Amino acid sequence: MGFLATTGAFALVYVAARLAAFFYRLLCPVKLNIKKFGEWAIVTGSTDGIGRAYAIELAKRGLNIILISRTKEKLEQVAKEINEKNSDVHVKTIAVDFTKDSSIYTTIREEIRGLDIGILVNNVGMSYEYPELFDKVEDSAKLVQNMIRCNVDSVAYMTQMILPDMLQKRRGLIVNVSSVSGRRPVPLLGLYSGTKGFVDLFSRSLAAECATRGVLIQSLCPGFVVSKLSGIRKSSLFSPTPEQFVRSAIDRVSLPFTTGYWAHELQDFGQSLLPDFLSNKLTMLVLGGVRAKALKKRNKGQ
Repeated sequence: MGFLATTGAFALVYVAARLAAFFYRLLCPVKLNIKKFGEWAIVTGSTDGIGRAYAIELAKRGLNIILISRTKEKLEQVAKEINEKNSDVHVKTIAVDFTKDSSIYTTIREEIRGLDIGILVNNVGMSYEYPELFDKVEDSAKLVQNMIRCNVDSVAYMTQMILPDMLQKRRGLIVNVSSVSGRRPVPLLGLYSGTKGFVDLFSRSLAAECATRGVLIQSLCPGFVVSKLSGIRKSSLFSPTPEQFVRSAIDRVSLPFTTGYWAHELQDFGQSLLPDFLSNKLTMLVLGGVRAKALKKRNKGQ
């Protein structure tokens, strides 16, 4: 077989493997009974968006819920909503700010001591106020510190806290919420993209480590979802509500990597086919427009 024929054969195998992986993630027939993992589920960043939807859906499916977020009043509101719909479910709230130093994890550890934690959803996160060049971000030192603590440290510390007990019991599920922005470069959201890239690779690395040890670890990389973080107010084909997204994502917990939603799988696959230089130019064009509008609105308000 000549060089060109060999190269062509490898190319065909590569394309076939990419397509097979894509369709498996898209269709994913394996659905698991999540109650088998344990009695309690922890959800960080659980008062809005995807985190809130996870807490409500997991409670609906029979798990007791530990809500962890910054604002006590919002936590109590979500807890009340869960109890009104699921009277047999226990809800515990822990008010901590994930942008603070690592002492918060001592508080969390004490609050959950002795509980059978079956599921951990590391959802808490933050982004830019609007897309911006990294060297132009206002109060950039504070942003760097807060975003790394919130997006990176929270995932590492919470996983380090919960994983050993899961491995000892040989059962458990950890869902680390990354983003499609962590899958490839995102100019004008460079720090956010970098932190979410850590979450994605960290999660998939641990998934491989734990594959034969009874614990599932998932890198969840959603596209746009209706939420305060995304700034999207109305749902559409490619921007589901948090509730729609979470119902779909929970049915895909058997996958070590997924976007969680069929339309996001199509988006991610399509963008993965673009070379970086073209993807970067398109991103700069789109986010540059968002940046220009945000700056114009800001200047009007001054």
